[in-house]
Amino acid sequence: MASIKKKNVTIWVSIISILLSIVTAVGIFVGLKYDKQTTINVKNNDYEIGMIADTGKIVDSKQSAYTEDLMTVDGLTIEIDEETATVTYKVAFYDAEKEFISMTGDLSADYDSTQVPENAEFFRIMITPYAVDGEPVKLNIFNVSKYTKQLSVSYAK
Repeated sequence: MASIKKKNVTIWVSIISILLSIVTAVGIFVGLKYDKQTTINVKNNDYEIGMIADTGKIVDSKQSAYTEDLMTVDGLTIEIDEETATVTYKVAFYDAEKEFISMTGDLSADYDSTQVPENAEFFRIMITPYAVDGEPVKLNIFNVSKYTKQLSVSYAK
């Protein structure tokens, strides 16, 4: 009889141990899933033809393209193939209230989030193609993606 009780206790201890392990594993998985930031890649269709002025406002222009939406600066990374690129780009920064803070000068090298202004929460990118034979390139719906795809832009959401 004592042997049967001891066996039942051992089984229950094992079952409880397994259940606790499962609950812990599920908790860790759920925590990691919701803690993990999602990386968003900016696509060619996220750009509009136009220009970001030195004031941060959007103005009409056929010589540049900009990202239409403000995106969070978390994890901002911009990569450009310096060997083959035919564009420069600028990054415009905005605060938590979406008010313009500042904009970089023309860039032609990779950019990462360590260079983001301290109080910036959002950004936009503006791409400008190199002039051809001294004349600015006029962007249109047929050629804009040729230039926007030269940048690989990502951020965390």
